Amino acid sequence: MSNPLQTSLFDDRPDREVRVVEVLGRVKAADKGQATFQRLVIQIEEQRTLLQLWQDYRARYSTRVSAELLPVQDELWEAGKRMAFLFDELLAQPDGLRKKRQRARLQLWLIELIQSLLLDQSDEELVAIHDKHSDFKYADDQELSMALSQDMIENLFGIRMGDEHGARSVEELFAKADQELRNRTEQAQQANAQQQKKRRKSRKAEEAEARQEQAQKEVSQSLREVYRKLASALHPDRETDAAARQRKTEQMQRVNQAYEAGDLLALLNLQLEIEQIDAAHLASLSAQRLAHYTQVLREQLAELKAEIDSIIAPFKPMVPYSRTLTPDMVDRSLSAEVERVVLSLEEIKGDLVDFRDPKKLAVALKDFESSGSGVDELADLAFLMEAFAPAAPAGRAKKATPKKRRK
Repeated sequence: MSNPLQTSLFDDRPDREVRVVEVLGRVKAADKGQATFQRLVIQIEEQRTLLQLWQDYRARYSTRVSAELLPVQDELWEAGKRMAFLFDELLAQPDGLRKKRQRARLQLWLIELIQSLLLDQSDEELVAIHDKHSDFKYADDQELSMALSQDMIENLFGIRMGDEHGARSVEELFAKADQELRNRTEQAQQANAQQQKKRRKSRKAEEAEARQEQAQKEVSQSLREVYRKLASALHPDRETDAAARQRKTEQMQRVNQAYEAGDLLALLNLQLEIEQIDAAHLASLSAQRLAHYTQVLREQLAELKAEIDSIIAPFKPMVPYSRTLTPDMVDRSLSAEVERVVLSLEEIKGDLVDFRDPKKLAVALKDFESSGSGVDELADLAFLMEAFAPAAPAGRAKKATPKKRRK
């Protein structure tokens, strides 16, 4: 007689997937082991839902960045380039800026603007304008800047990077040094842990390790037994009916995928689908088998959480002060970044018109000087430390553009 708690895929609802989490929800846990098993099943299903949520959002985020952010960033960069052309044009006019101090300010502003634009992408026209107004060629200036930055970073981190680091900017150099330090720290910790393990290893420890290895073999054997039962029942070669053979072929593909991934929950779901097990079976697992299943589920849960963390990691700098990140929070941050870039674009467009007025340009140059310019040692160090600051949305670096200097 069929168990009333048993659910079949071959009833009048063949499109409905049978899941362990639903079946166990109808049964009260008989003991602590069963309660742990049920809790892990629920947690895995929750994490799978969360993983799918972030996987779907990652695709939507890329679409938004491509459609909303990158176009205005490109437009902002082009506006910055037009500003550089305007500054070059004004400096070429002998009667445009009569005061030497104003010309010096505008020339410095132009050089800093071009350097910021070239950080984002190379441009031969901008390099030519830079070299026309600077005492140092852009290539030589970058080489010197990288050498000084490397020396500072190596002293800061206490490491030597050599000449083959491959970094093309100070930010990349800083990131590589940080990663190198992390790698060395991790290697040192692993070496220390291994040494401590060797020192502490005793006969009892060796026996415990042997027991652990044996337990792991038994866990793998339990997983393999589930697979074998499914494979025996679903082998398509044993079917003469074409439709049944096709169905079993598809199910067997799912079985193989689940087994290769060590996905016990998916295998149990398949056993439920073909009525190989039911709720009563799950509720009456032996203590040993339950312990094996629980161990596999714990490993599955840890892997799911790690995969979710890897997807979320690139988004965390966008919302750095939140413990729990959600797609909605990332969306709001992206919207704010798009708005910031749009406002900067409108501002620079206004500047392109205003700066042709000598009076307005004079005010802007005065504000530029009062805001401070040039790079000293403290500013240089602050610039380097910005590598640790929250970045722009993943996929594109922030574009440096001239900020409005006038009131």
